[in-house]
Amino acid sequence: MAKIYISSTYLDLEQFREKILHHLHRLQQSVVAMEYYLADDRRPAEKCIADVKACDIYVGIFAWRYGTIPEENNPEQLSITEMEYRAARDR
Repeated sequence: MAKIYISSTYLDLEQFREKILHHLHRLQQSVVAMEYYLADDRRPAEKCIADVKACDIYVGIFAWRYGTIPEENNPEQLSITEMEYRAARDR
């Protein structure tokens, strides 16, 4: 079973995320997605990047929005979604 990370902006792609999550669960895959996040002491970007690096497969869904841009420790002004993509690409 693969551990699969789902990455996208949320509000504009919620229905696409739901469909992908549904199908991956039907295939009995282990899925990591923001829908399943619980409270955490880490900043959202830190948690997301750690989760991407811990997964076997990265699924990026990209469309109309760029996503949240954290102000702290982000000199390039990247969105969390782009940070996730870059972490997966570098891995």
